[in-house]
Amino acid sequence: MSSNIPIPDDIADLTGPLLLGHLFNWGLFGALTVQAYIYYLAFPHDRFWPTKGLSIFIYIFEVAQTCVNTRDAFRNFGPGWGDMRDLDFLGTYWLGAPVMTAVISCIVQFFYAWRIWILTKQYWIPGIIMLLSLVQSVAGVYAGDWAKRINHFSEIQSETYVVTSIWLAGTALCDTLIAVSMSWTLLRARTGVRSTDALVVRIVRLSVETGTLCAAFALLDLIFYLTFKHNNFHMIPSIALTKMYSNSYFAVLNSRVRITGGRMSEVVSTDSTLSVCIAAPGQPNTLVRFRGAASTYATTTDVELSHTSTDAHTESGIKRGSADDLKPESIVHIDSNRSSPV
Repeated sequence: MSSNIPIPDDIADLTGPLLLGHLFNWGLFGALTVQAYIYYLAFPHDRFWPTKGLSIFIYIFEVAQTCVNTRDAFRNFGPGWGDMRDLDFLGTYWLGAPVMTAVISCIVQFFYAWRIWILTKQYWIPGIIMLLSLVQSVAGVYAGDWAKRINHFSEIQSETYVVTSIWLAGTALCDTLIAVSMSWTLLRARTGVRSTDALVVRIVRLSVETGTLCAAFALLDLIFYLTFKHNNFHMIPSIALTKMYSNSYFAVLNSRVRITGGRMSEVVSTDSTLSVCIAAPGQPNTLVRFRGAASTYATTTDVELSHTSTDAHTESGIKRGSADDLKPESIVHIDSNRSSPV
């Protein structure tokens, strides 16, 4: 379809970012699907709420977000190809980018706040995180509603830059605070035991990586939004931003998986807030309790992807185990033939 508006020479600045944003969105959706499948296989005994319930909701939510954005991608690069009026038409981008990103980021940030409260038993850090998360979420939903009323890409950046700046800066600040507070809390739990400290360092590294990556994407979106007002560069991170939060959530859940015989041999953990108590058949599990200022934090080697050689072939299996009730301030060994700690 064509229009009377001539195609400008810089058309790639308008269509290219949209294409890259959709490609990144689909790529991260594939990674999310793999992570969700690994979680489904590895942790059937996790608590339904919040762990399993949030996992189901987040994945279904991301399926819907992918469908919404793909509909606009088909419109732009299918029947609307070459039509400048259609390219300037917002469609449902207002829903797939700011609104749905604000909702999913708020959920994931609340999950991190809950985990920080479990670790510290203090309310002020989780409270600040939840307050920032609510502010950025409301700003994101409002920015999406405002963009819907404007309904033209060429006018959105000049009209909504204030509320959009609050949304993106707020979510970046919240992610940074989560990464710093998680690192500070866990580093205080170091005990001097080599295996325990290696576990702490691993969790800290994961927290910093996921938190700073989400914050970096939000800041990149904000910089592009404020700097390039006459193109769609900001749509590259904006379309896929929601997938960053969803993948970070599943990365936390799947960090309990250990590949036996792999390159990383340190203890990998879960905690009693995610799993219910079961005994690992045939294998003892080592559980480590962190020493903290206000509380202790129970962890265990929850899942092993083991490769056991036999005469004819190599068998792969999954062994699961976790506990809800541990003896305080100690390293506890679980007898594989019993269902409770000794």
